[in-house]
Amino acid sequence: MSLSFKAALGFTRARERVVVGFSPAAVTFARIEGRLKPRLIAKRSLDCDPAAAGEPWQAAAGALAALASEVRDVRCDVSVVLSNHFVRYALVPASDTLDSPEEESAYARYCFAKVHGERAKTWDVRLSGPDGGAQRVASAIDAALLEAIRACFPATGRPRLVSVQPYLMAAFNRSDARAGKHSGWLLLVEPQRACLACLDGGRWTAVRNVKGDYELPARWAELLERERYVAGAPEGDVIVHAGAAPAQAEAGPWRFRPLDAAAPEGYSARDDGRFAMALCAA
Repeated sequence: MSLSFKAALGFTRARERVVVGFSPAAVTFARIEGRLKPRLIAKRSLDCDPAAAGEPWQAAAGALAALASEVRDVRCDVSVVLSNHFVRYALVPASDTLDSPEEESAYARYCFAKVHGERAKTWDVRLSGPDGGAQRVASAIDAALLEAIRACFPATGRPRLVSVQPYLMAAFNRSDARAGKHSGWLLLVEPQRACLACLDGGRWTAVRNVKGDYELPARWAELLERERYVAGAPEGDVIVHAGAAPAQAEAGPWRFRPLDAAAPEGYSARDDGRFAMALCAA
């Protein structure tokens, strides 16, 4: 669910980057300047009421439109990270019989339909890249949500929407798990939501996206104790991304460490935790 663009060559001034965290109760918005030494130059957050409109994402889409108007005259690349409240995930088994991206996409949609039924027909489904015959992660969101985000950044405007990323994929790409170094768990914590992935040498073996209050390490451990039996995975190392979460924590046999991703100059984990999801796209 991500678009990618190669950086332009030459000596023109680099475009600013704007990263957005898109969640049910708030939209966070950070402007970043510089590539080699990124610096946080502005940040904003707008609260919204997910019950105020028909779909739980509609209030957030309205907040995003308001924030987008603030940078309508800024030459910038915009990346949006979607809360796991809005994303469904599925593991798609490897198959040697799929001969094209269209067949792979249809197979991923079939995997969602087996669980969610007819609703899956209206979703925008994307699949992670091939990984040597391993399972791949598929993500699905409401197609209308994606269109609402795109509408906030018209193609003729100076801000350019370059990616819309599920939180799980944005965090994975920022972690050492992407390099195949991690065997264990990746845990993403939001208000009333936790997303848990199990990895073996950087390869996906399980993904769970659950509702509930998981603010404290003790609750993280309870969730892991339940899920490790289903995934058949051992206890041990857990990479956590949870805003202003403790730098290090332990609960029973579980060792929690923060996702090790460089933050831009001007960012404070203590004061700016609510922007952590957006900055996964930085």
